[in-house]
Amino acid sequence: MLERKITKISFGIATFLVAIMWVVFFIDYNFPVEFYKYGLYPLKASGLIGIFTSPFIHSTQDFSHILNNSVPMFILSWLLFYHYRTIATRSFLFIYFFTGITMWFLARDSYHIGMSGVIYGLTSFLVVSGFVRKNMKVAAISLIVIFLYGSMVWGIFPTKVGVSWEAHAMGLLSGVLIAIFFRHDGPQPAKLWYEVEEEMGVEPEEEYWKEGYEPPVQNEPKIIINYTVVPNKPKVINPQSNIIDITEEE
Repeated sequence: MLERKITKISFGIATFLVAIMWVVFFIDYNFPVEFYKYGLYPLKASGLIGIFTSPFIHSTQDFSHILNNSVPMFILSWLLFYHYRTIATRSFLFIYFFTGITMWFLARDSYHIGMSGVIYGLTSFLVVSGFVRKNMKVAAISLIVIFLYGSMVWGIFPTKVGVSWEAHAMGLLSGVLIAIFFRHDGPQPAKLWYEVEEEMGVEPEEEYWKEGYEPPVQNEPKIIINYTVVPNKPKVINPQSNIIDITEEE
């Protein structure tokens, strides 16, 4: 029951975020509102609003901008809120605002729009968190993210004109920072018994590190088998002649 509820909530959040992106795009595409002016413009007071609004604004000149951001945004936000539900909201808000604020101070003079900065932050969070926690489930998710979006690391360099590599770089940094900060929160790997003993300062009595070692089974019932040897009786062939056959029985 709880698992189903968590699935619905995380799915709903991911759908809601992508839906806002498309509603804003639809309005901007069909009406002369020019939402790009509400994007983030560095070091200008009028550009501060872009810290809040720019991730949901996308170019109306190229459908690939919002299409390329919609799929990874849905998958990554769903993974975040499903597997990190206790720290998901705080992690998402940190990535969202840290990316925007640092861009306002450091990015080049231009309007910056799009969700790609947040996407880079979510990706780096999942990848770094998986390795830091040494959790098989989280690590598997991280590998999937690397496999699907592994080439995105090149986006943090100024290789393409018109692409906000600053948003990518700041987003990547924000995900790494928040993953390290929350490394002891959220899902944790199960500890082995000798790790618990080490934390408690208990010296191991058994040499568990040796090859072929098997831990003793506690409270194992003992089975005792008693043997009684009964010798074979000699057979009397002819009682009158007192001749005895001493051949052993097979």
